Amino acid sequence: MAKKKEDDGLGFNLIISVSALPKAGKNHFSYSAPDPIIVFCFNGGAEFVARKFKNKDITIKDYFLPIIESTEQQWASPVWDKFYGEYKEEVQSGKYNTVVLDTATEIENFCQQAVLEDAQKEAEAKDKSKQKLATNEYLARNLRMKAIFDTAKEAGVNLISLQYLKEEWVKIRGSERAEFTGDFVLDGWRRTAGQADINIDMVAKDKGGKQVAVSTIRSFRFDRDLSGSTLDDMTFDDLVMLVESAVE
Repeated sequence: MAKKKEDDGLGFNLIISVSALPKAGKNHFSYSAPDPIIVFCFNGGAEFVARKFKNKDITIKDYFLPIIESTEQQWASPVWDKFYGEYKEEVQSGKYNTVVLDTATEIENFCQQAVLEDAQKEAEAKDKSKQKLATNEYLARNLRMKAIFDTAKEAGVNLISLQYLKEEWVKIRGSERAEFTGDFVLDGWRRTAGQADINIDMVAKDKGGKQVAVSTIRSFRFDRDLSGSTLDDMTFDDLVMLVESAVE
């Protein structure tokens, strides 16, 4: 959390991570944040949800990833350069109170691929080949992803990072294959939790014939006792109230 510009009345900004399966309510929550809002969308459909928020100023920037037909196809570097250049320009423009990454799962995918492609070009210049990143080469991916969060923090805007959940599979010692643990984990940059003030998992549940987005707070920077708490159809204002009561 950092000092925020005063025009939205908060006086601070929040970095929030929301992980969920598709169609669980991630965007509905995001659009409850202070506007103007800008959404960097990589999976389509953001505008359909935004139309329900008629009183909100929401800008959608759609990005369409190319069709990838081969692992040897070079495609990610231009996508990263376009996204990050536009992201920095918009976030630092002072026009927006909230920035939404929709989703950071896709962003982490093409960020890592772009780093690999850069390394492959360097290898080719030395008449060598490269199929995957070495352990120490993931530093470039981590720095790029961290820069996304740091840019929002320094600009004093709210950042909501949306990503998918995926099944957790673990190979047990002595077993030939991995087994599903029954849990779901963040599908994306593993260091996201450390960058966010609040980390949330969201699931859609039927309650009394109505679909409800149930949010579980996995970590809460301002009051660790709130970790594990759940909220139905949570809004941004709900989180602000929790933060304000924790820092009083």
